Amino acid sequence: MTQRVFQVKVFRYNPDKDHSPYYQSFIVPYKEQMTVLDTLNHIYEYYDPTLAYRWNCRAGQCGSCAILLNGKPCLACRTQIDPKVTSSITPLLQFPVIKDIVVNLERGVRRLEKTRPYLERMPQPSRPEKIKQEEIQSAKELRKCIECWACVSACPVITEAWQDFSGPIVMRQLARLKFDPRDVEDRVKTAFIEGVYSCTTCGTCSEVCPKSINIHGKAIEKLRAYAVDSGIGPLEGQRPLLKNIDATGKSVEKTTEPFLEKVPEIVDSSNAVDEVLFFTGCLIDYRMQESGMNVLKVLQACGVKTYLPKGQSCCGSPAFRIGKLDLAERQARRNIELFESLGVEKIITACAGCGMTMKKNYPEISQKLMERPLGFKVYDFTEYLVKELGLERLRRILRRSVDLTVTWHDPCHLKRGQGITEEPLSVIRSISGLKVLEMKDVGRCCGSGGGVRAGKRPLSMAMGRRLGELIVGTQADLCATECPFCTIQIKDVLKALGSEMQVANVADLLAMAM
Repeated sequence: MTQRVFQVKVFRYNPDKDHSPYYQSFIVPYKEQMTVLDTLNHIYEYYDPTLAYRWNCRAGQCGSCAILLNGKPCLACRTQIDPKVTSSITPLLQFPVIKDIVVNLERGVRRLEKTRPYLERMPQPSRPEKIKQEEIQSAKELRKCIECWACVSACPVITEAWQDFSGPIVMRQLARLKFDPRDVEDRVKTAFIEGVYSCTTCGTCSEVCPKSINIHGKAIEKLRAYAVDSGIGPLEGQRPLLKNIDATGKSVEKTTEPFLEKVPEIVDSSNAVDEVLFFTGCLIDYRMQESGMNVLKVLQACGVKTYLPKGQSCCGSPAFRIGKLDLAERQARRNIELFESLGVEKIITACAGCGMTMKKNYPEISQKLMERPLGFKVYDFTEYLVKELGLERLRRILRRSVDLTVTWHDPCHLKRGQGITEEPLSVIRSISGLKVLEMKDVGRCCGSGGGVRAGKRPLSMAMGRRLGELIVGTQADLCATECPFCTIQIKDVLKALGSEMQVANVADLLAMAM
């Protein structure tokens, strides 16, 4: 019986003798549940004992074996190899290579040390030496970090400007110490100096974290809330956005006739198969009215009765992300009460940020402020089309062929925030004649989230430019996405790059095919 084998490419570089890095290929016999570390050990034992790589506990606890597998950070000891593809094993990004896959972590360690990452205690009656477990419950998840530095290697902000943002590890540690009542240091001020407002809350750090720590939600957003409460935050450029929400219920100013002023509050359909409430969000209502019309057009053609309450307002996402929690909670409660008063059990949104906020934050607000579970379920537009209506019903209304090549951008708050990746592509691929081209590094953050576009535009555009270059590199006719913030950001970036490529919502593509 022939033994099963697979090919792997390993990054090699010895600064003592090599002029530049290179990849070396190996053919390795495969065993069931074989890990990346098993692969490296086999290469070391049977092919090349000069291969340099780190490992210690082999149990996912020390973090020393973190590497990149096909460009994604992971622990070599816990990540299984896929024998069906040629995998590449490379060192972590952001750190200089000592040899082969071993990197020098000093750059990150020094940045962490600068923030005094240890408990600073000063015995006082108000700061007891002994504390109860429940008093540090909020820090429990943050204490699981094994400092593998995978999050720093993956962070798209650090890729552009480590000087602006000390990174997920530092923010996690500062939050952990802030939550400890014994600590006397001003961790919030330190976090502000170290760039807590530079994070786009894209969730990439949590995605690659071997301990699945929700760093952006449990650390960064909490530190921002403390910053706002103490008067340090938010950033100057973020204040008008919050002021608009407080004064008008929308995050942007009215410049043209809003979508909700163009349509009735209920759009019925003969022989309706379902009923939903379409939550537009600020940008579809005030900036992308055509996309709103196309969402409505698709729902109506599919036989869905649609409620469009004119009293709906900003979901509160910008306020949640920036740390203005009183405003965020007020907006959430306002919308929850409106939706529940109409008795509609399904809410549809075509904005990734709105959808994530209503799925993640609204249930907590409902329990906290109203002492009851949320009375409705929230769906992304494509999620609803696939899971509730079904693609067969959708295909029946798509009568035209669309001769375009399209590349898809995964919004962070859709892919990582809601776990939705396949539904938009399934919907797009239902359109006859459409060709989908996948860009490299799919899912890269556009740089607009977390209040960064409003508060730190140069950083936001630098991140966007990197994504824009990937989009242009596909040579597609159009970039499709399902986040108004991403849409506006990508349009600005493509314009700056001199590209004439169009950007559209998924609903816009569906309308072309109807």
